[in-house]
Amino acid sequence: MRKKKKAEETEAGEAWLLPYSDMLTLLLALFIVMFAIAKVDEGKFEEVKSEFGVIFSNNSAGDSIVGDVVDLGHKKNKAATKEDSEKTVTTEAAKEAVVAQKMEDEQMAQTRQTIKGELEQANLDNEVSVSLRSDGIHISLENAILFAPGSTELTDTVKQHLDIVCTHVKELDKQVVIAGHSDNVVDPKRSNWELSASRAIAVMDYLISQKAVSQTNISIQAFADTVPLQSNKTAEGREKNRRVEIIIYKDYE
Repeated sequence: MRKKKKAEETEAGEAWLLPYSDMLTLLLALFIVMFAIAKVDEGKFEEVKSEFGVIFSNNSAGDSIVGDVVDLGHKKNKAATKEDSEKTVTTEAAKEAVVAQKMEDEQMAQTRQTIKGELEQANLDNEVSVSLRSDGIHISLENAILFAPGSTELTDTVKQHLDIVCTHVKELDKQVVIAGHSDNVVDPKRSNWELSASRAIAVMDYLISQKAVSQTNISIQAFADTVPLQSNKTAEGREKNRRVEIIIYKDYE
């Protein structure tokens, strides 16, 4: 009886070791978490992880806790690195886009000035306007220098003038739209919609024939008399409204 009592007393005296061991394990896990979330060298991190594994190799519960905590910290560092990398790529792409847009703006401004100067030398500055807008270069040519009244055929003289535009359209290599406009005078033979479309097509066909732009980069629009520049009540106003516009669009707006 005395031996049994002594054994019970020994077991009771050692009972504190289990919660003490658990507390130490939790404290160690806390330190590992703090270490894992810090920015440390990958090689040193793996060394520490390995050492903790050796220390707790005889304790299955402790080994599981340490392994999970270390892995969690490692994955978190990888996720943060990936996120930082993605942010860097996005930032660099944004910077490149800004630079590309600035370069394009400078190129378009220079081209607009060059076209305007060459048209002035050809004494066409009164019949042709060249403007730089937010979406690109707008070249407006009055029908008087393009077509005979009621005609949709370009004259040889006009083709020579269009060659000035063709050269720069080819250099820019952008999307191009040819827009036809008319006045509000009704032609009994054809509608103003058909007339404005046919004239836009004539200019488009010439640009394509001169290889200034590919067929995939050009299109036409027909507005008839819906977008007048001036009043159609006067002859001068109607003359300004009969026009074809060549629009060279920017890649960036």
